[in-house]
Amino acid sequence: MATRSTTLIACFALLTGATSNAATVGVTSLAPNSLVVTEYLANPVGVGDADGEYFEIYNTTGDSIDLDGLVVRDDGANAFTVPSLVVAPYSFAVFSSSDGTSLGLIPDHVYGGSMALTNGDDEIGLYRPDDMLINKVAYTDGDGFGAGIAHELDLLHANLPAVTGGPALGGDFIAATSALPLGNFGSPGSAGGTRIEIAAVPLPAGAWLFVSALSAFGWIRHRK
Repeated sequence: MATRSTTLIACFALLTGATSNAATVGVTSLAPNSLVVTEYLANPVGVGDADGEYFEIYNTTGDSIDLDGLVVRDDGANAFTVPSLVVAPYSFAVFSSSDGTSLGLIPDHVYGGSMALTNGDDEIGLYRPDDMLINKVAYTDGDGFGAGIAHELDLLHANLPAVTGGPALGGDFIAATSALPLGNFGSPGSAGGTRIEIAAVPLPAGAWLFVSALSAFGWIRHRK
């Protein structure tokens, strides 16, 4: 027979699950910085560029985003369009030039030869199908911290400009310190050294009531 505490916890789980389900939105409705480029490795070591390049994006919103139709391009001829791929709220997605085996990563999308991250100056831009810019990183030194060291966004916050600067265009990116295979460094799919300062979504009022009920129930039980 279930105890009162088990019943309360079950009800709490049902309530929060029912009220915190995020909507899924498409890229055509995205505002600037709904997606942000948070990391990129342009010059891997121990493996060819075509097998080791990757970049990472972050969903800064409280909705799931279906990336179907997202255009990723530089300011030149490199470009590809993302097929249906859902990124959960406040979560990362990794894009790679290969299947990621060499660096031990599992990309969410492989773009192959459609794009190359040069070791000199280049851009990684995220655009809606109507060509509105969502976010872009521009850099003049693809291995500004040394070969094999990914560039990680230093601080992700509400006032981040839509165009961020990598070495040596700006100080928005820092050197990755988490070890990857073959002497590379990066944190594809996780925050790594990036500080994420986006306001947390508060629990629904009903959830807070259940938290309070659980706390009170625990206190009463402890007093007996």
